[in-house]
Amino acid sequence: MFTREIKVLPSDSSCLGTIKLKNLLDYFQDTAGMAVDDIEGTATELSARGYSWVLTRYEIEFLGKLPSLDEKFSIRTAHDPSHGYNTLRIFDVQSEKGAPIAWAKTSWLLLDLAVGRPVKPVAHIPEILIRDTSEINPDFQDIPKIEEENVVKSVEFPVRFHDLDYNSHVNNAVYFGWVHDESPVDLMNYEIKTVCASFRSGAKFGEKVKLNFSQLNPQKYVCEIFRENVKKPSANFLCYWQKKESEKI
Repeated sequence: MFTREIKVLPSDSSCLGTIKLKNLLDYFQDTAGMAVDDIEGTATELSARGYSWVLTRYEIEFLGKLPSLDEKFSIRTAHDPSHGYNTLRIFDVQSEKGAPIAWAKTSWLLLDLAVGRPVKPVAHIPEILIRDTSEINPDFQDIPKIEEENVVKSVEFPVRFHDLDYNSHVNNAVYFGWVHDESPVDLMNYEIKTVCASFRSGAKFGEKVKLNFSQLNPQKYVCEIFRENVKKPSANFLCYWQKKESEKI
C-alpha cells in the first residue's frame, strides 16, 4: 500500500478542533493521485495524455476519534483495476499510534476526454498494474430513492466558483460538505458514522442545485442533489448519524 503521513493544519480544523470531514475527503483524492503520479503521471500529465479520473461511488466508515489540530495521521491506499471499466480504491486512515480512524472504498471511471466516455483503465493505462494493487469487493450499499411526500427538508442555492475542481465540475468533497452542513440534525451534538455516495453527473458553475432530504429513522438520512432542469439526481447520499460520545448519557 502507498502510505502518506499528514498533520492537521489550522485550515483543516473545524470549530470542534478536529479535522473537517470535507478536508479528509480532499486528502483521499489527493493521496490517490500521489500514489500513482510516478506511474501514470500527475493530473495535468494524465490530462495531456487525454484522460481524467472521475469518482462515481464511495462508502466511508468513521471508526474512531478524528485527529485534532497539530496531530498527525496516516492514509494508506491500494487499488484494484480488475473490474472492467471500474477501478476500485480503498483508504485506511490511522492515528500516529496506529488506532483506526476511518476506512473507505471508492469506485472510479477513466474518461477519454476526446469522446467524453469511460474506457477500460488496464487497456489504456497498463502502468496501473505495477504496484499497490489489492483485491477489493466491488459491492456497494444501495441508496434508497426519495419519494416526494417523504422530503423533510429542501434547500436550493447556486454553484460557486470555488466549488469546482480541475475538471470544472463540483468536486465530490464539496457535495459532501453541502450534505453535511444542510442535514437536518444538530451538528454540534451529532456526527456522521457512515456515509455512502453515488455520483451521476457533475454540476457546473452558475447552475442552481437543490438538496432534498428524507429521514429513514432518527439517525439515518438520505439526500438527493438535483441540478437545475435535470430530472434525475446528480448525486445521492445515505448518512448514518450518531450522538457524540461526550454527549451520551
